[in-house]
Amino acid sequence: MQISHPAGNGVAGWKHAVLHFLRLHMDATLQEVLDWAEEMERVRAALVLERGEFPGPSALCK
Repeated sequence: MQISHPAGNGVAGWKHAVLHFLRLHMDATLQEVLDWAEEMERVRAALVLERGEFPGPSALCK
């Protein structure tokens, strides 16, 4: 699995991998995972992201 370079789209590689893992685990679209993750306080804390800081799904697909 290729993980994006942090300078490439602003998403650190480990965060990118976690979001893709959640997508596979939940059998959901990236948009659904991002919407869900942004609302979950523990997920935001683990990813060190605040509401509104999550990348768009297109940033994760590139």
